[in-house]
Amino acid sequence: ERAGPLLRPALALARALARTCSRFSTSGAMAGGVAEDAAKHREGVRRQLKEAMVARDAQDVESLRTALEAACEVDPTMEDVKPARGLLQRMEAETRPLTFTDVSAFDTETLQAATTREEVANILMKCMKLSLDSGFQAEILAEFHYHNFMFCQRQKFRAETTSTFLSIMNVLHTRAIVKEKLAKPRAHVLFEELLRRHCRPLPPYSFGAFTEAEALMAREFAGTGFFRHYDMYAFAYTGREDLRLSTIEERVALKVPKVVALHKAFEVDPREVPELKELFLTPEDEALMSDFAGGLHPPSGGLSRGGGSLSSLHSATAPRGGATSGLARGVPGKDDGQKAAIEAAIDEALTAKLGGHMARLAKHPLA
Repeated sequence: ERAGPLLRPALALARALARTCSRFSTSGAMAGGVAEDAAKHREGVRRQLKEAMVARDAQDVESLRTALEAACEVDPTMEDVKPARGLLQRMEAETRPLTFTDVSAFDTETLQAATTREEVANILMKCMKLSLDSGFQAEILAEFHYHNFMFCQRQKFRAETTSTFLSIMNVLHTRAIVKEKLAKPRAHVLFEELLRRHCRPLPPYSFGAFTEAEALMAREFAGTGFFRHYDMYAFAYTGREDLRLSTIEERVALKVPKVVALHKAFEVDPREVPELKELFLTPEDEALMSDFAGGLHPPSGGLSRGGGSLSSLHSATAPRGGATSGLARGVPGKDDGQKAAIEAAIDEALTAKLGGHMARLAKHPLA
């Protein structure tokens, strides 16, 4: 008022600006508090989902489903949502009742009304999705399901109980034999879990398809049938591959043979070798030569056509020690001319008798 009427509009404008700034600061503080609360809530939901993902049994399915729904409401793109959804689907598949899953109610009633083995086998193969074209394993499974159904018929099981038992045995065979290759004790545990899940009407934990008496009969049948021949069922799905390896050495040049040492014991007498017998004189030949040297006159004629001589024959037949043979001792030594004539006669006679052996005797290393 002291400033006068000219300053009053400016003061009013300043007050308005002050009120606006105060309102904006209050709104910012409120927005910051809401964002902080939302982050805390999101973190709490994520932590709850993480804790629920450790679920292992049927009683944990509902808590996992609740935590997953809460997480999807807060943030569907949360990183733990997809793994939690996959876990929930797997657990629901494992914990849902097996009643009328493989064999429907209509098929069960049709089976119970069938009168021949062929009808029962065809219906079971259709329900279990089997074909004989698949090989001997399909034949084994068809026989397996047929005997399971006949057990239900003998015990007069209801349609619900029959369908449940057929599915339990199918799941047991598929998981224990075909897929997971379980040991026999572990397969027993799996069978007990499946049977216990269908003994009491307590959903979603168990379903009352079997009474206590029916469950006891099912255990006895499985023990005397499937588990007694468990190794045989497992062997039918055991593959064996034999791998045979052989090495082939490829060489450009021939392989050098190994050097074998020679020993004195390897030496043989040449007179004992059959191939060398013709190179040595026989006693008959020596006797004939002695007769010529003792009294026969030399016939007229020249040297033998084999080119041998008495000296060469003497060299071939003389012992190595230097002693003279009987033929040499029988040759008279008075006159060189007479000696030469006798030698010529002996050469001619031996040539006619021995042929070309004289030349080979002269070249023999023992001569």
